[in-house]
Amino acid sequence: MRTGRLSISRGHRREEAEEVPPPQLALVPPAEPVAAVRPDPVEAAPISGDYELVHARLDAMERLVRLYEHGALTPEEFHAEKLLILGDLPRVAPVHFVPAQPRRKERGPSLLGRIFSWQFLLFSLVAGIGFSFAAQPEATSRFVTQLWYAIAG
Repeated sequence: MRTGRLSISRGHRREEAEEVPPPQLALVPPAEPVAAVRPDPVEAAPISGDYELVHARLDAMERLVRLYEHGALTPEEFHAEKLLILGDLPRVAPVHFVPAQPRRKERGPSLLGRIFSWQFLLFSLVAGIGFSFAAQPEATSRFVTQLWYAIAG
């Protein structure tokens, strides 16, 4: 029977609450209720240090394989790191190892540089003349003619 109390917890049950089986639909009334059988708690065996060492090695090998599959390591680097993980080599960096320089993201021109570029200015001039001609064809024709005579001579 439910009490109407709401209990919010992280996976823990209240101690005083009895375990109630969920309601079931049946055409025939159920027989005598069956008592729930609770197994005796079994103590987990202590984890040995060897298990933690093997687990750490397996994790390192999985990460190494993922790096190799994604192309971050060459076959030679993969083999050398694998030998380091398995303990066949001392943990020192190879003699030819040179740390990579941090990559700089190459930047393109700024917004103002793009706005005042010659392509944009040329496009703006042509579009402006086109809109002017669409709105006032006679005035635009007169302006272009006067500009032509001023340039030509």
